Amino acid sequence: MSLKKRHIGRRVAGVGLGVALMVLGLQAPAFAATTVTGFTPSSGPAAGGCVLVVTGTGFSLSPDANTNVRFLLAGVVVASSPVVDAISDTELWATSPGLVAGNSYTIRVDNLQGNGAPSTATFTAVNGVGTCAPTITSFTPTCGVAGTVVKIIGTNLLRANQTGGLVEFSPFVAGNGIDATVTNPDISDSVTTQVTVPTGAADGPISVTTNVSQSFSGTAFAAPPPDCAPVTGNEHARAITFKLKKSGKASGVVSSTEDPAFTKCVAAAPVKIQKKKKGDGWKTKATATTDDTGSYSATINVKPGKYRALAPKVSLGDPVTDVCLQTKSAARKIG
Repeated sequence: MSLKKRHIGRRVAGVGLGVALMVLGLQAPAFAATTVTGFTPSSGPAAGGCVLVVTGTGFSLSPDANTNVRFLLAGVVVASSPVVDAISDTELWATSPGLVAGNSYTIRVDNLQGNGAPSTATFTAVNGVGTCAPTITSFTPTCGVAGTVVKIIGTNLLRANQTGGLVEFSPFVAGNGIDATVTNPDISDSVTTQVTVPTGAADGPISVTTNVSQSFSGTAFAAPPPDCAPVTGNEHARAITFKLKKSGKASGVVSSTEDPAFTKCVAAAPVKIQKKKKGDGWKTKATATTDDTGSYSATINVKPGKYRALAPKVSLGDPVTDVCLQTKSAARKIG
């Protein structure tokens, strides 16, 4: 039986159960409506294009295509997000639509279960960029050669296509720099991203550009020679296991393949749960951090497709003394 037919069968069975309960004088169970507990940022351009990270409940009860983020003025829906991506049951990303500058809107998430309750907080449309401008608060390591993986921490690092902002390195000409290579920009969320240093990068700030604006780091990245030594630390190989249930529970273990084991690359290690995109590439759907034994777990909104776990390359120390090499699991197909 096809997946579609199974879904239809379940819906028919559900209707039959509801009728039976009504005949018996009992109330059929119902899914709770979505709730919105908060979102960031709180303001953005009236023209739209600001990616909001919305938190709440019930976001994974319906497919993304049937989930709508509504913008309400005085309790009336006036616009909807053109792009919605449910990361988990408690987090989704939505792109703000065109709104009227000066107005403040509450936000509601509607899906196949019905209309949710509007937020108490408001999103304000402004003529400028508001609090939606990307920022870089720090990055590590602070220097390196071409190919070095740099982790950037900041705010509003997502573009309207729900991928990481464009990261560029010096030298900048008319505001444009050298694009970071696309072999790894690996986006985790709206506050972290990773890129590899491009060939030709020179001393200077790092910039990130979204649909809203471009921002520069307050400190400079140093590109050798002679400002810092190339990454010459010890490289440590690792392995990662991956299990995924249809309920969305992902788990596994990161382990050192060395003898004796190099535990610094096992404990407190970042892990990404990724889904194969149409065409090439993988998209991060959830993140986790290993415990002292290397175990990790996360919950994702499971849809048919291929999934894997990836522990990205991590440089330890500043200057770098050790490098934990990237490792990825075998892909698991769901549906």
